[in-house]
Amino acid sequence: MTTAVALRDGEVTVIGRAAPSDVILDERGLSRQHARVRWESGALRVEDLGSTNGTFIDEVRTRQGVVGPDDALRFSDVTATVALASSYDGAPAAPRSFQRFVDHEVERARALRRPVTLVALRAAEFTDDALALVASQLRPVDRIRSMGSRVALVAFPELSADSLPAWLGAAVDDHGWEAGVASFPGDAEDGDQLVTVALHALRSGGARPARREPQADGVVLVSPAMRELHEMIRRVARTTMPALILGETGVGKELTARALHDASPRAAQTFKALNCATITPTLTESVLFGHERGAFSGANQRAKGLFEQADGGTIFLDEVGELSARAQSALLRVLETKTLCRVGGSADIRVDVRVVAATHRDLESMVDEGTFREDLLYRLDALTLQVPPLRDRTEDILPLAHLFLRRSAEQWATSANDFAPAVLDALMVHDWPGNVRELKNVVERASALATSARVTLNELPARVRAPSPAERRSPAGPTPESSASLTERVEAFERTLIASALETSDGNQSEAARLLRVPRRTLAHKVKRYGLA
Repeated sequence: MTTAVALRDGEVTVIGRAAPSDVILDERGLSRQHARVRWESGALRVEDLGSTNGTFIDEVRTRQGVVGPDDALRFSDVTATVALASSYDGAPAAPRSFQRFVDHEVERARALRRPVTLVALRAAEFTDDALALVASQLRPVDRIRSMGSRVALVAFPELSADSLPAWLGAAVDDHGWEAGVASFPGDAEDGDQLVTVALHALRSGGARPARREPQADGVVLVSPAMRELHEMIRRVARTTMPALILGETGVGKELTARALHDASPRAAQTFKALNCATITPTLTESVLFGHERGAFSGANQRAKGLFEQADGGTIFLDEVGELSARAQSALLRVLETKTLCRVGGSADIRVDVRVVAATHRDLESMVDEGTFREDLLYRLDALTLQVPPLRDRTEDILPLAHLFLRRSAEQWATSANDFAPAVLDALMVHDWPGNVRELKNVVERASALATSARVTLNELPARVRAPSPAERRSPAGPTPESSASLTERVEAFERTLIASALETSDGNQSEAARLLRVPRRTLAHKVKRYGLA
């Protein structure tokens, strides 16, 4: 999670784990009042307040000091990044500083399972005014670096290629720029490779960020569970009721939303997708509902929000559980009245939009905790679509793998067009905690590394070549002579785990779901399926 903090010249800000700190971060390694920072005359001054785990500048523990342009700043395990949020002084970020920033964001994204996107921009000439135009639109956590007179790199932490800000696509089109886009995970394994892939994409003709339509990749309907899901989509697509899509990270919730849109009478209209977890809370309402000129600092002209842009079509709100309380209230009003009011405006604007929301979180538990509105959940939950995890539809693994391999070969002209038998076995027994997204990344990586017509075990990551967690936990493991199929053995193991969790929690399904780290609805479905009620 990224927290942006605005530092005003000469103003002292205290960072810590609890009040009376000015910036409170729920991190165990921080002291209650860990350190104070002060932005003064273009320099960041830091003073440790006697913390237990220390404050570090360039990995050297310090009591007080000045953070240089190439220095890394860390409070215990919390890494801080300094960026100019609203101005560009003509001096590009130093190459070492920019690369360090990208490397750090990729490692953080790897740990938190979040994306990072790098955009390479090319113009006939990147003047200071052009760089200032881009820099003025960036969030505090973004970073820009010029590379000579024609190319600039822009890093967007926590944004995927499909969720880049709309202003970027407009700038590319309006100024005739070219753009190359690369994202982690998917396009690169580390920060250095991310930069290389973005520049290669630029040299290969580039792409138009933010205005490209999402692609319905990876829809395979082999397993009964997926056929049942898409039959449900076909039946409910004709309605205009809101829908809630549930499922673990990486199962394909956005693909499900797009399938619902494509099967509906709105298919010819606009489909807009937004990951709510990537928006700064103070800008959520502006992004969703638009703003009037002068509504806030930097609002130089009237802008339509996603709801107006999707009028007549569908809007997909991924990770809807991340919306702030205020944004939840505003969304509820739109669902109930079919009208919205731009930020800074007074007129009600009528919109006809079907709202499809998705989350991997347990919204009912959030309602119990007071962090999600119960009335909003009832409105969104008019139709519920549960996307099963890949481990529950093993029939889809090999068809998906072959689909991704074929597309990789077409896209990158790689040599591999098939899998060695040992690879197919490894793919089938891996438990795929990252679901379809993980499978896609593994196959694309293997395709890029392959040196022959077949992908071999050497091209798979170690975690996929290794025995599955189910095998490691089972003393005997699956026996070759067993007459049960792989699916039957996986289901038997899953039933045992659920029964054990229910026993541990005295039959409390919410507590059992917490122990198993799955949404309560998912657990309730499986309890019913396995007859454990």
